[in-house]
Order: sequence, then structure tokens, then C-alpha cells
Amino acid sequence: MNKYLLHLPIVSRVLLGIVLIIAGAEKIVQPAEFARAIGNYHIMPYGLENVMAIILPWLEVIIGSALIFGFMVDGAAVLSLGMMTVFVVAISSAILRGYNIECGCGLKSGEMVGMGKIIEDSIYILMSLLIIFRSEKKWECFPNSTSKTI
Repeated sequence: MNKYLLHLPIVSRVLLGIVLIIAGAEKIVQPAEFARAIGNYHIMPYGLENVMAIILPWLEVIIGSALIFGFMVDGAAVLSLGMMTVFVVAISSAILRGYNIECGCGLKSGEMVGMGKIIEDSIYILMSLLIIFRSEKKWECFPNSTSKTI
């Protein structure tokens, strides 16, 4: 395999980690705005958006940090994959229902839901999958799981 392709999972880890940390940090400092953005999707029971607005940004920062620093990469990549999938479903749902609402993604303030956000999050899904199915586990620590079966 090309030596540059071997570094692609590491580059994906760092880039995805940076995206998650930036997105989470912006939401942490403005939880009320993020709660309103979540509520605008109308997919959660009333009141739960406040809990999500507090928990989700910290989860993004923790997952992003784990990806960058190589700590529990397998779990972080799986959680990232799950979050990005939920984001794509939520944005698709809003588009299909005709909502013209802010994304609430945390990267670009005021960005509206649309196909661009679905494509962007789909790229993040592919990056997560690349990390999950990487051939070599370089620059990682605890736990450095292997594919051995008992």
C-alpha cells in the first residue's frame, strides 16, 4: 500500500478531532442558542433539548480530543460515526419537512440546513469509517485493541 495512504487515518483523526473540538467549544459557551437550534428541529420531546445542549458539546470536545491525542481511538471513532449519522438524519428530516432553520452545528454561526451540510457530515462519516477500519494503529495509547478473538 502507498505510504501516504497509511497516514490517511491519522490525518483524518486530527482533522475530525479539530472539527469536533471547535464545534463543541462554540456550543459550550452558548448553550441557550444551541438548545434553541436543537428545538427548531422538532424531533425531541420538549425540555430534552436543554439536556442535549449541555451534554452534546462536551461529548464532542472529549471525542475530538481522544481522536487527536490517540486515546481510545476505536471508541471515539465509533461515537463520532454515530453522532455524524444522527446529524445527517436530523438535517435530512428538517429539509424534507421544509424547515428553513439554522443548522446549530457550531462551525459557522447562522449556517442554514441544506445539502451542503449533509455532504459535509457525510464526509465526516467517511472519515470516521476510515479511522475505524484502519490497518495500522499508530500513535495511539490505551486501549490499543487488537483484532484477536478469544
